[in-house]
Parts: sequence; C-alpha cells; structure tokens
Amino acid sequence: MRLKISYRLMAGLAALPLLVPAVAAAQIPVPAAAATPAPAAPPAAPAAGPTVDLPPEREMPATALPRETAIENALGPEPGVSGTAVGGYGELTLNIPGNGDPAIVDLRRFVLFVGHNFSDRLRFYSEVEVEHAVASSTDQGEVEIEQAYLDGLFGRRFNLRAGLILMPVGIINIYHEPPTFNGVERPEVDTLIIPSTWREPGFGIFGELATGWSYQLYVVNGLNANGFTAATAVAEGHQEAQFARARDFGGVARLAYEPMLATVFGASGYVATAGNTLRSMVGNVPVSLFEVDARTRFRGFTARGEFALLFIGDTATLTATLGAMPPIAKRSQGGYLEAGYDLLRLLAPATDQSLTLFGRFDYANTQAAVASGLTPDEALIRYVMTLGLTYRPIPQIAVKADYRRHEFGAGPGYNELAAALAWMF
Repeated sequence: MRLKISYRLMAGLAALPLLVPAVAAAQIPVPAAAATPAPAAPPAAPAAGPTVDLPPEREMPATALPRETAIENALGPEPGVSGTAVGGYGELTLNIPGNGDPAIVDLRRFVLFVGHNFSDRLRFYSEVEVEHAVASSTDQGEVEIEQAYLDGLFGRRFNLRAGLILMPVGIINIYHEPPTFNGVERPEVDTLIIPSTWREPGFGIFGELATGWSYQLYVVNGLNANGFTAATAVAEGHQEAQFARARDFGGVARLAYEPMLATVFGASGYVATAGNTLRSMVGNVPVSLFEVDARTRFRGFTARGEFALLFIGDTATLTATLGAMPPIAKRSQGGYLEAGYDLLRLLAPATDQSLTLFGRFDYANTQAAVASGLTPDEALIRYVMTLGLTYRPIPQIAVKADYRRHEFGAGPGYNELAAALAWMF
C-alpha cells in the first residue's frame, strides 16, 4: 500500500504541467540571481544582480512579492541606491504533537542579512542566523553563517559567484524565508532528502540563457560521510565551511524555466565525493542527488510539487565501519504535492491581504534501498498529510496554523497541531 502511494506521488508530479492554467497575473519569479524585481514591487528591497528589462506583461502587480524572497539579494545597481542594505527574517513556532511529546514554543530562527555594493559590478551578500533564541555551551541554540559570497556582475547571461553558497537544489532550499511558503514546517523531502538550508563553500557562474531560462552552476566542497545516518541520510553530513575537509569536492547545477507568467519548472543535480576520517577503510564515498520541481499561481490558486532522489555509494562498507544500525541506505527518495486557494479572493476581493487554505501530501523514505544482506527500517518511511491556513496581512508577514497527520511504513501514526508567526523585511 505504501509503495502505491509513492508511485502516485511521482505520477502526480509528472502530471503537474497538465494542470497549469493560462496565467495573466501575479508572478512567481525566477531565482533572484538571474532577475531584478519589476518597478511595481514594494520599494523596501531593490534587487541585486544584472538588470533584466521585462516586457510590460511580465511586470508584477503592486501586491505581489518582488520575488519569493524580498531580501535574498536586496541590492541593485541603480544610481542613488545606498551601497549597503540590511534585512532579515524569522519565525516563532508552536508545536503540539499527539505522540506524548511535550508542546514546544520556539523562536526557531532569527536571521539578519547584510549586503554591500562595492560598485555596479561587485557586490557582497551575507546572512547570519541565530537558532532557538539562545546560543551557548549549555543551550541548544547556535549561531551560524548561512550565506556569505561575492558576486561579479558582467551581464544578463554570465556572472560569477564565490564564497559560502546556498545549494540551488529544490524550492525551499532556495526560497527558505518562512513567509514565502505555506505550513509551519518545511516539507520532509526538504529536510531529510535535501539537507535543510544546505550551503557549502564554492565558486561558479549564474545568469539567464534566454528570456524565461535561468541557470546556476558551481564547483563546491563535498559532504562529510561521518555524519550520514539511516534516519537523516546525508542531512548531517553538510560541512558548512567549518574546517571543511577540502580533499573531496563536486558540482551542483540548476536550470529553471518560466514558460508563462507565474509558472516555473526547475531541475537540479549534485554529484560529489564525501570526505571522512575513515578513508583507509571506506575510501571516497560518492554521493549524487537529483531533483525536479514545479510551481504555479493563477489568481487565488497556488500549487507546487517536488521530487528528489539521493544515491550514496558503498553503503555496506560505510554502514559496517560506522556501526550504523539501521543501515545507511544506498538510495533515499521523497517528494510532495501541495495546492492552495486564497479565500479572500472570494470573501473580500478588493483587499490586498490573503488567507490561503492549503493541503499538502509529503513523502520521505531514507530507507528506499539498502545494500544486499541488510534490512531496511520501515519506520523511517514517513508520510505527512497537512491541512492549514496561512494569513498574510502583507506579503512579508505570515500567521500560520496547521493540522498534520504523521504516518510511517511501520509503527503507529499521530496527529500534530502547529502554529507560527513569520516575518521578513
């Protein structure tokens, strides 16, 4: 029965383009690396990057977000714009699980952004994040650099980037500011299959190949196989430029296509070897990750979907050397489908506010295939059904309330209630 559900998910993702209506309003733009927000966007954060002159029919209405993030690259080359910009985002969450665990209120993240234009050609961008409100040797919080890179801007089609770079894999890893997505929690595939807010040191190029086609291509540092587990796959193996083992490296690429206003299709790939302290026994551990996604918006209707496959090589030796049990899978997979509608389109069509009722089916399996002779743990097959509301008085603020049903390949499921206050500026 579970296998049938995962096949239905993949079939639904494949069919998503057939559901895309003709679009005439509101935009879900291409990644900020390749686009500048239209003049009608809110003036709080002018875009950075090579200027892109869009035809009038591609301009956004004044109530739309300038991108899916207002601060991802908040600087622009326009004359008279200050050389330095500051922004931020964060979320305060409430989780009430029905499995016997205590209810938790958490300032999950508080992020400050600082960017600087040295000139029309050179810019710097950074994010500093505090997780769980307090960071010390006796607390669970931490302070981390989420991004820090330099851009060299040459034109619409070709630009350079180097530093600590966010991996352009999946929707949420790129557009991770809490007001930009529905639901208190990120989809399971974006935390278990694709590491959440995954960044590595690297360098590469980005730009627009043609109108509607954008790309990113980077050489990046590899993962650390010592952190691979059965429950979270490679999620704990990202090195984040913290004394990262530099012997192993690879590449990551993303291609996005916007065939019509507010409809975007994306595909990403990552191939590298993972470093470890067990090289004499394990050797280089190859890792590859492939992902496809789609999202659309038409008037009050929104939809998005994503599917990812993760492969790890020589997991029999790695599992034995690390003493991992359950075993580290040689293949993990996951995806989700989500659809929503802005109820205020019906109840108050003149308002600029929104109240989105949405549903999401989420699937993640970090034991999809294991090495011969090993037994997978079916309790690590996760299914989450979410029904929720997202209220946005303005696009940069979101109040969220969710009901979530957790099911597993083995073992009992449970219900969960969650709420969040999210912001960005």
